[in-house]
Parts: sequence; structure tokens; C-alpha cells
Amino acid sequence: MGDPATVIDQYRRYVQDGRLEISEVMASELSDLLLSKKGKTLAEHGHLVTALRDLANIQEMRTKWKESKAAASMLVKARKRYAKLLRSNGLRDEAQKARNAEAVDEVQRGRVRAHEGGLRPALSHWKRARKVRPQLIEAYWRPLEAHESIKSTLSGAGKVGLSLAKILISVGPVGRVGESFQLQPENADAQPLERLLTDIARWVKPELSLPAKACVALEAAKRELERQIASIEAGEQAANAKLQAAIDTLQPAIDYHEYSRGGTA
Repeated sequence: MGDPATVIDQYRRYVQDGRLEISEVMASELSDLLLSKKGKTLAEHGHLVTALRDLANIQEMRTKWKESKAAASMLVKARKRYAKLLRSNGLRDEAQKARNAEAVDEVQRGRVRAHEGGLRPALSHWKRARKVRPQLIEAYWRPLEAHESIKSTLSGAGKVGLSLAKILISVGPVGRVGESFQLQPENADAQPLERLLTDIARWVKPELSLPAKACVALEAAKRELERQIASIEAGEQAANAKLQAAIDTLQPAIDYHEYSRGGTA
């Protein structure tokens, strides 16, 4: 089938082009090939993890829930094996990165279970994701989305509502990339805010019955995020406050004007 890295690049381009059927076939064939291969190299173990992760996501995009669940289950075993091999080869940072990827994988598994109508298993996956990577924002708002779509009420989502409000405030400040506003937690995926703010505005409406404490906390978080967005738009807050703070702490090693006159500091 060719070099696995080349195959992965190719089917990912197909995904970008919307050619999901052929990308699924390629990811599935590559996964099967690597799963059956004896004496895989460390790199091939890594390619297997990538191919299974991509396959689960592609099948989710194609609403093939059963197939996506199967790929994700195989991914769990492959990822654990890969992390163990990395660690045994002295690649501790790479092993930790592989283990941390479990959080995103668990979020994906939760999405699929929620699409099937399985609220409890979905919540279990997202709880595990939060434990592995506490700043992964998607693992906090997916539970509210699932409660709404499956139960048509948020009466049982008070705890996760409070947790979402807390994480939204703690991982700031808001940043802007192009025309999109987002939060960028440390060691976690960025969270775009446009859709999330729209969802929060709906979740705090009385008809969804979100408990009062969670409503108050989410409304306060929403107001603070919107305040920061307005400040960025008005030029009162840096579009990337973290980067600006890092720049502001830099001190020049020498005074340029003194240097240009031939003097010494």
C-alpha cells in the first residue's frame, strides 16, 4: 500500500476535499495492514494509532456510529501499546504526549455515543477526558449539548454547567485568530467561542431548566467573555494577550542607542 506516512497525508487531503468515502477506505486498509503486521517498528505503531484515530473520526463524520465505535476501541489498545513502547525506548516526553491524546479520543467516543442516544456512556467518556486533560474545554460543554439533545432538558446538568463556567474563566484570556475569537488553554486544543456563546445563551433560558447556580455562573462567564471580545475589537485588549505579556517581559541585553554611538553598557 506504500509508505504509511504518505498514505495518511493522501487520505487527509481527501478529507479536506470532502471525499470521505475514499478516505475511509484508505484509512481502514492502512489500519488493517498495520494491525496484521508482525514485528512492527516503533514508527509503524505510531502510524497505526494515527490511522485508527483518523478512521474513527472519518466514520463519525459519515454517521457510521457502530464502525466508529469499533475503530475507537481498537485505538485504545493501540495507543496504550504505543505509549508503553515509547517509554521503554526512553522517549518519555513522546510517551506522555501519546497518553495525553486519550482525552481527545475520549471526547470523540463520547460524541458518537451521544449521537446514538447513549447519554450515560457519553458522559462517562467526557468525564474520563476531563480527568486526563482538565483544560480540554470540549469535554465540559459536550455534556450540556448531550443533555439538551437527548433529554430535552438540562435539569440534570447543573454540575457540568458549573464546571464549564469555571473552566471558561480560568483558561483565559480570550484571543483572536483572524476573525475568530477563541480560548487557548495550556496543553489543550483551542476552543472557538462563537457557537459556544450562542449555545450558552440558549442553555440559560428557563425552558431548559438548568439549575439556578449553573445558570448564574454561565451567564457571568458569558458576560466576561463578551466583554473581552468587545475590548479586543475596540483595541483595548491585545488579540493575543499571552504573547503580548511574554514580549513585555523581555529586556534588551544592551541599549541600542548606546551601542550605535560605540559605547558600552
